[in-house]
Amino acid sequence: MAKNAPQCYHFPVDINSFIAEIKARADLRDVVHHEELPSREPAYAETFLPLMPEVKEALADLGIKGLFTHQAQGIDLVRQGRNVVVMTPTASGKSLIYNVPVAEAILDDPEARAMYIFPLKGLEQDQLGAFRELTARLPFEAEAGAPEKGKRKAFKPGISEIYDGDTSAYRRKRMREEPPRVVLTNPDMIHLAINPFHAKWERFLSNLRYVIVDEIHAYRGVFGSHVANVLRRLRRVAKLYGSDPVFIASSATIANPKELAEGLIGKDFVAVTESGAPSGRRHFLFLNPASGGSPYTIATRLLASSVRAGFKTIAFTKARKVTELMHSRILEGCPDISPVVSSYRAGFLPEERRDIEKRLFKGELSGVISTSALELGVDIGGLDVCILVGYPGTVSSTWQRSGRVGRSDATRSSSWSPSGRARPALHAEPSGLLQALIRVGCTGPFQQAHSKIASHLGGIGAVSEERRPCL
Repeated sequence: MAKNAPQCYHFPVDINSFIAEIKARADLRDVVHHEELPSREPAYAETFLPLMPEVKEALADLGIKGLFTHQAQGIDLVRQGRNVVVMTPTASGKSLIYNVPVAEAILDDPEARAMYIFPLKGLEQDQLGAFRELTARLPFEAEAGAPEKGKRKAFKPGISEIYDGDTSAYRRKRMREEPPRVVLTNPDMIHLAINPFHAKWERFLSNLRYVIVDEIHAYRGVFGSHVANVLRRLRRVAKLYGSDPVFIASSATIANPKELAEGLIGKDFVAVTESGAPSGRRHFLFLNPASGGSPYTIATRLLASSVRAGFKTIAFTKARKVTELMHSRILEGCPDISPVVSSYRAGFLPEERRDIEKRLFKGELSGVISTSALELGVDIGGLDVCILVGYPGTVSSTWQRSGRVGRSDATRSSSWSPSGRARPALHAEPSGLLQALIRVGCTGPFQQAHSKIASHLGGIGAVSEERRPCL
C-alpha cells in the first residue's frame, strides 16, 4: 500500500456508535465540538383555493399527497400576484411553490410563458427533469424527444426547454420562432442572448407570466450587482411588450431573503421563511487533525470509513487538486470501495457530470468527492454524511453544504468538518458558528457606493469573487 493511501476502518452502522468511534480515533487530536440538531416533524396545510384537479392528480401520481405549510403559503401568495421569496432549508420542496402556479398557468392559457433562471447549468438540467416529470402527467402534447437512430428529425420546442451555451444555434433559432412554454436559462445567457435581441423574443416576452430566480444567495458582491442590472433590463423589455411578470425567488441559506430579493430585482417581495418540511436529526462534529496530520488524509480516511459503514457520503473540498488527490488515494488504498466512490468538479464534460448525478441519485454510488460544484441544489438523493475539508470560506456555504445531509426524517445523518487549517475562531467558538449559520445573511448587491464609478454600476457589494460566465 502506498505511503499516503487511506487506511479503511470498519465501523458499525449505528450512527451513535460511528460517532463514538470517530471520537476515539488516534489520528485526531480531539473533537473540538459536537452538537446535535433535533429532528423536525412535517406540518401540512391546504391552499386557500384548491389546486387544479389535473395538477393535484399529477402530484399524487408523483407521491405528493399533501403540501407542507410553506408550500401552501407560497402558492397562495403567487396566485394573488405577489412577488415571493422562499427561504427554507435545502430539500424542503421549494420548487413546488413555483412549479404548481406555472403548471396551472400554462394549462389555463396556452400562450402563458415562464422563465426559470439558475446560477448553474446542473440546476437547469435537474429542474428541467423535475418539471417534465410533472408536465408528463398533465394533458399536454408530448415533450420533444430525440429522433430515431439513423433518422433526422426537425427540432420542435417542447413545453419546457433549456436555453444556454450548450444549446445549438439551430435549436436557439427554433426556440425563438416557436418559444416553449417554459425557458430554463441563466443570467449570462439573458445578458448575452435575450436582452440584446428582445425583438426576436417578442412572443415569449409579451406573454411572460412568471420569472423564477433560484438560489439567490449566489448573487452577491460584484456578480450580484451585474445580475441585478440584467434582471432590471429583463423587466424593462417585458414591460415594452406589455407584460409584468410575477417574480418567485428561492434560497436555502440566507436570513434576509426579503431585503436581498428586493435589492436584486427591484420589486416588493413577501418572504416565506417558516418551513413545514421534515428534517432528520443531525450531528455536527468539528475535528482537529493530530499534530502533523494532513486534513486531506484524515478526510480521505473518514470518507472511506463512512462508505464502508454503509453511509452515503459526500466530501467537499476547496480546490480541484484536492478533490482529485483524495479520489486517487481512495483508488489506490481502498480498491474494494473505489467502484462506488467518484470525484465531481467543474471541468468534467456535461455528460460525465450528468452520469455521476444519476448514479448518486439511484444509489449506484456511495461516496462522492466534490468541489463547490455540488453545493447548490442539484438533486442527488438523500445523503447521510457530509465531510467539509476545511472552512468553505463563508458561513453561507458551510450551511448550504452541510444541508446536503439530513433531508429526510432519518436519524442517522451526520456532518463532519476536519480542518486543521481552518480559522482559529472556528475551533475557539464552534457553537457560535452554528448560531451564525442559522442567522446568516448574504452581502447585498446594492451597498452604498463610495465612488462615481461604483454608483454608476449600481453599487458593489463587499464580497468580490472571481467567476466565469455560466453559458
